[in-house]
Amino acid sequence: MTSFDLLAVIALVTLAFGDLMVGVANDAVNFLNSAIGAKAAKLRTILIVSGIGLIIGATFSDGIIEVARNGIFNPSFFTAHEAILIFTAVAITDIVLLDVYSTFGLPTSTTVSVVFELFGAALVLALVMTGNLTEAWAAINSDSAVKIITSILLSIGIAFIVGILVQFVTRLLFTFHYEKRMKSWGFLWSGIALTSLMFFILIKGGAHASFITDNTMDFIHANVLSILGVMFVFFSVLSFILIKMGTNMLKVIILIGTGALAMAFAGNDLANFIGVSVAGVNAFLGADLSDKLPTPTWTLLAAGIMMTITIFTSNKARTVVNTSVNLGSHGKNVTNDWQSNVFADKLVKIASFFYDMILKLILSGIHKWLSHRWEGGHIITEGDERKDHDLIRASVILMVSSALISYATSQKLPLSTTYVTFIVAMGASLADGAWTKACAPSRLSGVAIVISGWFMTAFMAFTMAGIAVTTLYYAGSYGLGLLVVGVVFSVYKLFRIHKKREAAVS
Repeated sequence: MTSFDLLAVIALVTLAFGDLMVGVANDAVNFLNSAIGAKAAKLRTILIVSGIGLIIGATFSDGIIEVARNGIFNPSFFTAHEAILIFTAVAITDIVLLDVYSTFGLPTSTTVSVVFELFGAALVLALVMTGNLTEAWAAINSDSAVKIITSILLSIGIAFIVGILVQFVTRLLFTFHYEKRMKSWGFLWSGIALTSLMFFILIKGGAHASFITDNTMDFIHANVLSILGVMFVFFSVLSFILIKMGTNMLKVIILIGTGALAMAFAGNDLANFIGVSVAGVNAFLGADLSDKLPTPTWTLLAAGIMMTITIFTSNKARTVVNTSVNLGSHGKNVTNDWQSNVFADKLVKIASFFYDMILKLILSGIHKWLSHRWEGGHIITEGDERKDHDLIRASVILMVSSALISYATSQKLPLSTTYVTFIVAMGASLADGAWTKACAPSRLSGVAIVISGWFMTAFMAFTMAGIAVTTLYYAGSYGLGLLVVGVVFSVYKLFRIHKKREAAVS
């Protein structure tokens, strides 16, 4: 190994800490937006529950380096030195890219960023080495990449439709004045929600828990319906008892869901932050990158603690959460945050035209009944406190997100938890009547900006990683020093920009 490799590994270990902080600052929206928007508990309580979930998820993770196992590139194509070049380029790119998104409050996918950074760095390095695109393409596991991209795109559409349908049916049943109905037969709905969340913990958490054997997971997958049935009966009975005792089951569901998503996030996405650094160290030590590469438990525990500290201290995490919450809010005027455009105005007018046509086809009695079910949703309060959405919608977002992610995991379909939770939240807000004709263009514009940012994530990750690996390949240690200085400067400038944006908002 060369002196460059040693310097690169030192840089990788250092960059892992930064990647953890910027990564969780952006991904915290996955598990915080529902509880914070509904003010299901004090912020400190929500963060404590999330922190416990993060630490448990990280500790019970088997630490497998997903990026190597998933085979975005073929490790056998590269030497250990070349693999270190790729992993270093990815780590450098990831910090800058995710910090840019967090600075401007835009949620994105850490999974997509890492996948396309690996894709870009590996392909560009192979192209530089061979000078031939056909030969360079042999370094890429194209089947895996196509499967990931296709599954993620499909999950966005499915999440939106399911979010709308479940929220519509739930609101139809409970209305915005749901307290009496929850006391009467809410135990059944609570049973469904808790079953969804607990099965999510079982499937998503079990996939990474070292103490759950392959035989146990096979048994779970072979008896899904029976397990779901038993869980539904158990949680329905438990909910009935707790409701009779005066417990607010919606708050219980939301806090459990928040902790569950945080746990799954730590167990699954932790590799996005420290995976390339650990893989780089293993490459330096001469390990076979095509094998499963377990990470020491102390490393995982330290990562979980660092992520927990970050969600308590990061202002950027709150900025990203606010974007998701505000776009789906009943109470906030989003026209102040997102400027409409001609395309959004036209699209809303077309949608309004078809909506009015559908209303004309519905009998007036049914229309009045439906309108009555949505009364009181324009401003949501609890006592003197205004909320962005109520407890019903928060629990629906968590329940639907966990159900979709559980199903995808059981079917071994890759998806982005960020994309799913954000789109479910937007679909639920649309079904809930938060998108009025006055603010719909602004909301649509905001959602379009977020979604277009997702596509930009892939392009920027590919391009930036390609540039970084080329710099490292030709400039060696000097290039590494230049890139590290560039990362430090970028993080500092983005910190200043975010501080100015916060001051302008306040």
